[in-house]
Amino acid sequence: MHNGAVVKSKLETTLAFPRQHKYPAVAMRNRLLTFLVPEAARSRTILKLAWPIMAAMLTQTFINQFDTILIGFLPKEYSIAGQAGLGYSVLLHWMIGGFVGAIAVGTQAMTARRMGEGDRYGAGQVLFNSALVALVVGTIVTVLAVIFTRPLFRLFTQNEQVLAQGVPYCRARFVGILGMVGTLSFKSFFDGLGKTHYHLITAIIMNIINGLLAWVLVFGVGGFPAMNVLGAGVAATVASYVGMLIMVGWALRAKYRVTHHIFHIGNTDFRVMGRILRLSIPSGVATAVLMIGILVAYHWVGLLDAQSSSEIAKNGLASARVEWMRALSPFGADGTTFSSVLGTQAPIHAAATKVIFDILFLSIMACMGLGIATATLVSQNLGKGHPEESEKFAWTSVRIAAWFTGLLGLLVVIFPDQAMGVFTHDQEVVEIGRSSLRIVGAANFAIGFGLVLAQALFGAGATRFVMWVEIILHFLCLVPLSWLLALPLGLGLNGIFLAAVVYIVGLGALMTWKFRSGTWKKIQI
Repeated sequence: MHNGAVVKSKLETTLAFPRQHKYPAVAMRNRLLTFLVPEAARSRTILKLAWPIMAAMLTQTFINQFDTILIGFLPKEYSIAGQAGLGYSVLLHWMIGGFVGAIAVGTQAMTARRMGEGDRYGAGQVLFNSALVALVVGTIVTVLAVIFTRPLFRLFTQNEQVLAQGVPYCRARFVGILGMVGTLSFKSFFDGLGKTHYHLITAIIMNIINGLLAWVLVFGVGGFPAMNVLGAGVAATVASYVGMLIMVGWALRAKYRVTHHIFHIGNTDFRVMGRILRLSIPSGVATAVLMIGILVAYHWVGLLDAQSSSEIAKNGLASARVEWMRALSPFGADGTTFSSVLGTQAPIHAAATKVIFDILFLSIMACMGLGIATATLVSQNLGKGHPEESEKFAWTSVRIAAWFTGLLGLLVVIFPDQAMGVFTHDQEVVEIGRSSLRIVGAANFAIGFGLVLAQALFGAGATRFVMWVEIILHFLCLVPLSWLLALPLGLGLNGIFLAAVVYIVGLGALMTWKFRSGTWKKIQI
């Protein structure tokens, strides 16, 4: 018995040794797989909820991208300045419309939390009060934005060609702010319920209307006058109001109107409005700050076009160093430093920047879609008292986003000309933007960390943290760093997008740190 036990002990030791010897490598492999590969069951739940949101957001993004493509077919006197004008217009539209449209963050978070708590009437009350706020605030902001379109546009560019094409387009888009805000109010309610496919159907209809109407109005088909760039703005605004009406129609169905008691005047509750605004305003500020930061970076892009124009106007006699020194004042040494030459050269840098942003929006909108779905799952599980499940859903979503954005980034690094060629037929625009697109493409994977976790924190109610991170990263990082790299250090457009990479990585790191801290699990909304 004793000898047998000794032999058995030695045999077990001999057989176990290789496993003990290999264990660190196996454990490292398992940890790596856990980190990289999304968990299957939760991935299915996330994607079932997220794919309609992702498809809808990509479809809506296509409105702007379709405008870029369509305008690219116009004669060069319209196409380059028109695409540059679209770049400023889309950002201004999202700065103002996105600020008001942030009501969606509070609406979705509160709807999902009430549903997690099993309070259907409470969810309906959230939508009723959200819609009232959207109607009042959306109308006021729409009127003011239309009145002050040109002064707003002039804050970021003095290029007369860009102003001529961009201001009318932007004003037409501003008319649609109320439609955008109303659509987002109802969309966020359905997202909070988990009925994400309603907005996908709506977005598809909107895009069909926008595409057909834009083609007719831009080129003057079927006896309509050719409105050129303005026609695309009118078409997008018409589509936005059609979308709002469709979303209201979904809510009028008996299964929601009755079961959630949505449209009852007794739902009016200023405390609920206050909670929605308290959650939404930080998100609105974060959105506005994001757009302002990008618009200021666009201003640096305008200075690059001005510098190129100045060199051409002087037949190359002025040294580049003198031109960069003249540009050291962020908004020009005097009011006319560049104004005399801005209208003499097509804004190639601005057009290239717009195209790059259109390509990046594929990643941004996909991650936003995943993030919105994650926000619903986080908020619903917090309402059910399952914070650990909320956390697991969020990390799974981040992994999905990182794979998608990483692969897309790899493609644009390898095929930049083909990617830009989808949006522009001007070879000089491709030449200017090629290396910059590769720079942001290399860091594209990090977009998922920042955007998905920011939306997850919105769903949990940690909106102020996201707001302050955006403020700090834009005004202490993106804006000054992009100016420094692009102008004084002479890196041009590459410098601006290098600064964007620093911002993207910083946002991902800070959102990851906050989410890992777990303090969001205790927030009550």
